[in-house]
Amino acid sequence: MIHGIKALTFDVGGSVFDWQTATRAAVRDLAEERQVEVDDRAFAFTWRRRMFEKLAEVRQGKLPWQNADALHRAVLDELATEYPALELSDGDRDELNTVWHRLGVWEDVPESLPRLRERYVVSILTVLSLAIVVDSSKHAGIDWDAYISCEFLGAYKPDAAAYHAGARLLGVKPEEAMMVAVHPGDLSAAQRAGFKAAYVKPKLEEMGSRGETSGFEVRAEDYRDLADQLCSA
Repeated sequence: MIHGIKALTFDVGGSVFDWQTATRAAVRDLAEERQVEVDDRAFAFTWRRRMFEKLAEVRQGKLPWQNADALHRAVLDELATEYPALELSDGDRDELNTVWHRLGVWEDVPESLPRLRERYVVSILTVLSLAIVVDSSKHAGIDWDAYISCEFLGAYKPDAAAYHAGARLLGVKPEEAMMVAVHPGDLSAAQRAGFKAAYVKPKLEEMGSRGETSGFEVRAEDYRDLADQLCSA
């Protein structure tokens, strides 16, 4: 197998799943229902950014261990006070939080994953909750060899322990695994943990997607290109 790789571990939030379209549409629907004007892009990007800020506090021990569903929901409590026109009740917030379980995927993913799975063990390795990635995968009609959420690993990416635990669960050495993502920071952390790295160009403007990519073993324009490169040798 190319570069001795046996397993591909995929980041999915923004890398595979299109979180922006789903969350922005849900916010727009609420705004139309309330007959108010809301910047759905600002709301969605703030929601996601603050979730990662809270996740960092979990990693630092400043917040108790919790998964992405709980963190997303906690951020909604803050946003409800900042967007009073939406009049978000507790029930509204609970329902809005479920949008993360109905994310779509980029159009070239469904045809590319089966090609990769013929040659490699192909797994999710994500900070998102297991429920989010299982539900969104079913919603999008895609499947994986394994679904690994950091919520069960005792460490969240980009901590090295998360990558090491992912490799261990897949029965491979770190050097036999390749992280796939659109975020250079995730890929660089994976490399420091002993993984190889495959960078895929993001489809939309994505938080954390800027950075140097020349040091990654694979750089792909999209998932078709990734499959071509990894399945050609």
